[in-house]
Amino acid sequence: MKTNGIVRKVDSLGRIVIPREYRKLHKISVGDPMEISCMDSGEIVLSKLDTTLTLSEIVRPALPHLGEATGCTVLAAGGGEWIAGCGERKGEFVGKALPASIAARIADRREFVSESEGLFVCPIAGDADVFGALCACGSPGCPAAIRAAAAAIGCALQKF
Repeated sequence: MKTNGIVRKVDSLGRIVIPREYRKLHKISVGDPMEISCMDSGEIVLSKLDTTLTLSEIVRPALPHLGEATGCTVLAAGGGEWIAGCGERKGEFVGKALPASIAARIADRREFVSESEGLFVCPIAGDADVFGALCACGSPGCPAAIRAAAAAIGCALQKF
């Protein structure tokens, strides 16, 4: 029998450790949602789920309402980029890469103000992972609306 990978044994609870090299190569982090499928041939396939599309689908309809509630430009970040926006300044951000300094602070799961970008940033987080962030440009009229929306979206994505 020929193998093309690393061999691991199943433990008494049915777990298999994914080798560090594979986790690094495929950017698999603690808390990432994984799908387990069984093929007709008997192969078991393990795939990382991409929640960016789901985040985008959930966030886009909410942005105009958040913009109206806060009175400023509202942006959504996920997957290392600005994925959606609503308001005057959205063109400056949407479709561009998320600055590393902002991405690192979002991963800390705490809201903050980015002075350099003029943003109020609130992470969208679940129990085990951070899915992205909601941001308000300038002086937000209602950060509570951004916080509430980020919490609700985090709960919606937690189904994974």
